[in-house]
Amino acid sequence: MIRIYRQEELGQQLKTSLQHQITEAFGQVPFVQERVWAEPDWVMVKHEQDAVATFYGVVVREVSMDGQSYRIAGISNLITPHAFRGKGYASELLSETRDFLFKELGCVYGLLLCADALLPFYSRLGWYKLEARLYYDQPSGKQLYDSNVLLLAPSTQAAGYPQHIDLNGLPW
Repeated sequence: MIRIYRQEELGQQLKTSLQHQITEAFGQVPFVQERVWAEPDWVMVKHEQDAVATFYGVVVREVSMDGQSYRIAGISNLITPHAFRGKGYASELLSETRDFLFKELGCVYGLLLCADALLPFYSRLGWYKLEARLYYDQPSGKQLYDSNVLLLAPSTQAAGYPQHIDLNGLPW
């Protein structure tokens, strides 16, 4: 069963479980530990028999792309616990919640930041890599992101290829 939660509506038990999974997945990654990250506005969860099979967060924000402002669904922390990997749950969750991002939230694009190893996974789901300079905020000032930036356009819209992106806030 797929559930969509507002961040503030997450029960304490579920919130604790998700935070544990995030820490387990990214807790030893220096890049992650050295930065301040945005809290999601929404959390998408696929449950299997009362367990979290996979989940991700969504940060909704006005992002600057080539000097224009766009409402963006920033995808964060797509995580599938070890016991549920290899079953297609992450692909299913991303596919099944796509309309929510574009139709319900009114976002123009989805945007995510990811490691090289994940490019084939996301490209199979319609995400495409940008050759863009992406900036994000940190307490010390603006930072340049130096890895993969992926964009997802709704099926009713042509793909966009911005060259300069400013997240106008913390990264997700």
